[in-house]
Amino acid sequence: MRLTAFAAEAPRPLAILEAIGAVAQRVIGARGFTMFRYVRETGEVERIHSSDFVAYPVGGRKRVADYPTNQSVLARGEVYIAKGREDIRGTYKDFDKIFGLGVTSIMNVPVRFCERNVGAMNLFGVEGQFGEPQAVDARVLAALMVPVVMGWTTG
Repeated sequence: MRLTAFAAEAPRPLAILEAIGAVAQRVIGARGFTMFRYVRETGEVERIHSSDFVAYPVGGRKRVADYPTNQSVLARGEVYIAKGREDIRGTYKDFDKIFGLGVTSIMNVPVRFCERNVGAMNLFGVEGQFGEPQAVDARVLAALMVPVVMGWTTG
């Protein structure tokens, strides 16, 4: 897998995230994405990359406790799929912004290292687009984020 070799030798961490986003768009059909690191001290996730820097700028933070569905799923290390508008409305506080981008499905993928969450990746799509096959591919891509997220976290 060329992406794995690239991730090991990328000249800058952001290049890895850009490559992961490009593969997610090509292989999974994601219409966009946001990538986060988990800030354990504050119980927040901080956006470290986005396909839309205007709607979702780097540096934005959310308290994980404010999103109970994602919190419980991430705590178990499972992928969560908001399959349609009702799931999104019940899960994400900024659902109006999400719908305004034409997004009607979101796949939330934990980034884990040594059995703990270090980050997350949200992939945007349309209703009915995401299922178990896409979740398997997304987990592989999320695993490639570990070195970037850990580098961000540890300095």
